[in-house]
Amino acid sequence: MTLDFTGFKDEAAKLLNVNLDGYKLKRVKRRTESLMRRYDIDDYDQCLRKLKNDVEFRAAYLDHFTINTSEFFRNPKSFSHLREKILPQLFANFSERIKIWSAPCSNGCEPYTIAIILTEMGIDSSRYSILASDLDPEILQVAKEGVYGTNSLKSVPSEIMEKYFTPLDQDKDKFQLSSEIMSKVKFEEKDLINDRFSSGWHLILSRNFFIYLTKELKAQLTQKFVDVLKPEGYFFLGNTEFIFNPGKYNLDKTHFSFYQKG
Repeated sequence: MTLDFTGFKDEAAKLLNVNLDGYKLKRVKRRTESLMRRYDIDDYDQCLRKLKNDVEFRAAYLDHFTINTSEFFRNPKSFSHLREKILPQLFANFSERIKIWSAPCSNGCEPYTIAIILTEMGIDSSRYSILASDLDPEILQVAKEGVYGTNSLKSVPSEIMEKYFTPLDQDKDKFQLSSEIMSKVKFEEKDLINDRFSSGWHLILSRNFFIYLTKELKAQLTQKFVDVLKPEGYFFLGNTEFIFNPGKYNLDKTHFSFYQKG
């Protein structure tokens, strides 16, 4: 019997060890079918066989439906608020090392942006740690290489570009991030939906991830993130994301994209 999308989705989820039900299914279906067209795949049966037998296609599928678009200083006003208000407050209020988590981190732009901001603030790296997590091993490899095109760098101030990015000799539209900044971020592969979280975070960035999730999973993950956030710590979302009734999670909205735990 020919697989329909629901049957394919259930089998693919088991094969990939990913909970696809947590993502908006129309989006997963649309992305699956666009990838099928790219690879001249006729039906879901053929697509599932290719997922089982072709390692490169499996990686391409994961890359295609996960959120792998990011840029440095995305939504500059939010990062200005982070630098001017949130980070100074965290370092003033806590004597211990400040723990910062970017989840998911995609190609590394956002955790590296945090590292640049902290470096520019003159905060010694012994005072903080930055962990960046993502499901996709391919995009994590991109992040670890630290090479970015102009699309990822369009919001970077010119003085920051000159200080921390070097154009590649072989491709002037690609830039290498400095080893000084790269050394301040640790990357890990993690399934945010299914894996357990470590605790004690002072700042969690989960930007432009919730927009892809169902209402139910968004609520579950919000609670999961809040549970590992320290009291008076901050949860930093994307500019188009909102937590309705934040008090339900013991959160207080302090700024456009920032929520503080009580």
